[in-house]
Amino acid sequence: MQVTIINVYNDIVPEGSEFIADHGVAFYIETPEKTILFDTGAKGNILLHNMKALDLDPDAIETIVLSHGHWDHSGGIIGLLKERTKDTPITVIAHPTIMELKGIVRKKDNKNILYEFPKIPQSLQKRIIFKYTKEPVSITEKLATLGEMRNRPHKDGTEPRLIHEVNGKIENDSMMDDLSLVLETKNGLVLICGCCHAGLLNTLSRVSALYENKNIHTIIGGTHMLRFNHEEVDFVAENLKKHYGCPKLFLNHCTGINTTDHLLTHFNNEIVNTCLVGKKFTFEC
Repeated sequence: MQVTIINVYNDIVPEGSEFIADHGVAFYIETPEKTILFDTGAKGNILLHNMKALDLDPDAIETIVLSHGHWDHSGGIIGLLKERTKDTPITVIAHPTIMELKGIVRKKDNKNILYEFPKIPQSLQKRIIFKYTKEPVSITEKLATLGEMRNRPHKDGTEPRLIHEVNGKIENDSMMDDLSLVLETKNGLVLICGCCHAGLLNTLSRVSALYENKNIHTIIGGTHMLRFNHEEVDFVAENLKKHYGCPKLFLNHCTGINTTDHLLTHFNNEIVNTCLVGKKFTFEC
């Protein structure tokens, strides 16, 4: 059984390609059981442009998984729904707090900037069913979410400037809605991250707890280490070597070019790779 993962949205695209770059991430995942979209990027028109360039059909998508509620991961959902011609609704798997107001404290004037989760128009509501859960969810026989990750002994991907509204009060956002996907393949586990606000090492610890005695073969996606200093990236790299057998890294979005470059001081380019729009992975499961 083969599973294909295709990056369809990212901050950087291959030079000279027809793809459009934009801040955000999305992965189109084809399995024999169903087709899944993991995150939707920020803008529906860009998501659909890149999918069309890759000859990917919006009508084929049966399930959307949202890694968290930030606009750059959920903003494309309405454009996608409008483009579909099928009446069969898409199931959206997400954390129960996915729709809360989220945002940042703007640095230049210390102002709170909050964004609403995209409001689904009445005309499109029949095309979507939300499934809220904090627990891991099996999407197919080999693909599942990790669910909510509260145990975070290592540095995570949150920041003081990240905020959300809780019962009318603005608070620092610990990003409890963050989740990732795990694919079981013949060569080991593949971790697929949206932003990995829970922290890469904390997320890997969660994977190890849920999938005992299974090696982690590949890590794909955003890891929110763009503001990690060299010592913090060193710590991640040493743990990848010591505890996880140096999985292959295909990193993008919020990982940060600075982080990717520094990881290359620990690993060669057979381990550390980019993951731009159009990047395609095929795994035997």
